[in-house]
Amino acid sequence: MAAEGNTMAFRMLVERHSRYVSGIVSRFLLKEEDAHEVVQDTFIRVWKHLKNYDHRSLFTTWLYSICFNLCLDKIRVNHRRREISYEGNEMGSDDGEKTSNGLSDTLDAKSIARAVREFAGSLSQVQRQVFILRDLQDLSVEEVCHVTGYDGDKVKSNLYHARKFIREKLLKGGYL
Repeated sequence: MAAEGNTMAFRMLVERHSRYVSGIVSRFLLKEEDAHEVVQDTFIRVWKHLKNYDHRSLFTTWLYSICFNLCLDKIRVNHRRREISYEGNEMGSDDGEKTSNGLSDTLDAKSIARAVREFAGSLSQVQRQVFILRDLQDLSVEEVCHVTGYDGDKVKSNLYHARKFIREKLLKGGYL
């Protein structure tokens, strides 16, 4: 129905999947305004290309691929902007301030999840992709391969290194 231009059917599709897309995007992008923009762009692209959806795969897998690629595009654009704006500027570090407050305090699941998201931002692009898709979005290795186009060995290898990096950061930061 939505593929035939039915706007009410498409609205129901957006309502049904918007939380799913928002969850994906918020794990990839740290800025709320970037995340909001990518969620909107995802559904715009779905609307434009719904006629091309191949029903042999799950709709959510197709939706995830669109969302995933738009997140990567946004990360690339933001990275290029940072490189341009940082060029020639002396940038300070506030790493010491982050760890000075109460490592002995009881850390709840939200603070650990926030730390994992922050540390995931330091991973290489491939490692971040497979880590988020597999461990944060709970896709199977096969689904990660399908979404990213990587072979199973590349996914598993990068996932191993990403998990190792995150674990070391959590231990060093006193989260574990």
